[in-house]
Amino acid sequence: MTFLQRVRFVGSLWPYMAPLCVVYFAEYCMQSGTWSAIGFPITSEEARRQFYLYANWMYQVGVFISRSSGILVSPPRWVLQLAMPAAQVTLLVFFYANATHHWWYDYTLLLPCLAAGLLGGGVYVGTFILLAHEAPRERRELALSAASIADTVGICFADVVGLVIQACVYKANGVPGATAQCPL
Repeated sequence: MTFLQRVRFVGSLWPYMAPLCVVYFAEYCMQSGTWSAIGFPITSEEARRQFYLYANWMYQVGVFISRSSGILVSPPRWVLQLAMPAAQVTLLVFFYANATHHWWYDYTLLLPCLAAGLLGGGVYVGTFILLAHEAPRERRELALSAASIADTVGICFADVVGLVIQACVYKANGVPGATAQCPL
């Protein structure tokens, strides 16, 4: 394969890579942006640290469950590539709105954190299983390797956007100490 053929082939993997990128962008924005700015009470730095810790534990439990059961459950393509990423973005919007308006504000918020982990792990394992079955045998290793950068790209963008989200949540709640400025 020439370099140009490889580039074209990797470009053809966007239906697998885009959902991974979106899901990981949304979940890492949740983690670094909203979860780090939620606490009961919001003004307590220790309370925010505790919620962040528990939220990430629940997220990891969800990831473990979904990645462990990936062989048992195979969602249809449209669910994997559209519905699950849309649900993850919806969770991000929910957590942002909730962190700024406090209409559901107690430790039961850990359940949607678990759901974020289930979605993230489910899209991850489902995408790679689908790609392993659909990629031509002679290009399977290249396809899996190339697709594996999609989550990293989403995470890198989320790290920057998450700082802005956190700053906006801090600003909305009158909490000092944000690392970035909220442009809103």
